Amino acid sequence: MKKILYFILLLPLYMSSQVAVFHPVKIPQDQVEKFLDIETNYSQKIAQDAVNKGNLVWWALMKSFNTTNEDYNYMWVNVYKDIDATVAPSSRWWMNSETVLGIKPQLLYDGWSGGESDRRYFYQIREQIDSGEQGKYVIFNFASPEDVDKVIADSKNYVAPRFKKVMKSAGMTGWGYATKITPQGEAYASFMTYDAFDSMSNLMKHMSGEGAAMKALDLDKLERIDWESRYVLEIVSSTASN
Repeated sequence: MKKILYFILLLPLYMSSQVAVFHPVKIPQDQVEKFLDIETNYSQKIAQDAVNKGNLVWWALMKSFNTTNEDYNYMWVNVYKDIDATVAPSSRWWMNSETVLGIKPQLLYDGWSGGESDRRYFYQIREQIDSGEQGKYVIFNFASPEDVDKVIADSKNYVAPRFKKVMKSAGMTGWGYATKITPQGEAYASFMTYDAFDSMSNLMKHMSGEGAAMKALDLDKLERIDWESRYVLEIVSSTASN
């Protein structure tokens, strides 16, 4: 998800070998306040230290939109520069709380121990574009196309150039696509795209097909994608550029 919130203003198309790791978590309502305090005031600082040291590209805590009591209501997103960085000991940057903040990890994170974490989902980012504007909301779209190579080619050669031309007028701050590393299998989507926006209004227009980005596409020219799920999340906290 390479730096959704910012980047160069010339709107280039980025080739990427970065790895995005999604980690959903379910926080009970009576622990949300404590959880947000820890994540926004402490974890963000530890993550920023990892970014500054080159061990992490980007970190964010996101809040799920339109959830039920049974859903995962928050998600961590960690972006690493490549696979090696993803599996290196330095990838466990959250264990550095004592070095960065003077607080042992077991003390810092004990306040929301009742939360239920899902497994982590690893995707390799293939390409992405950014508007240079700050993003506030993100759509994650998941599917398992029969011809993933054709979908990737369409995304690179057709979708990206058209989104790049209209993304500012659509309120789109970032877009990209990725393929699954792990877990794999019939129960797990093999392909993902993300659409980042400056407002919920522009995000909703995009999902409804009324936004400028979707209107720029002729869907008949694209390999059909049957989206298995589309999730909307709000960016609560994130790291800044190094």
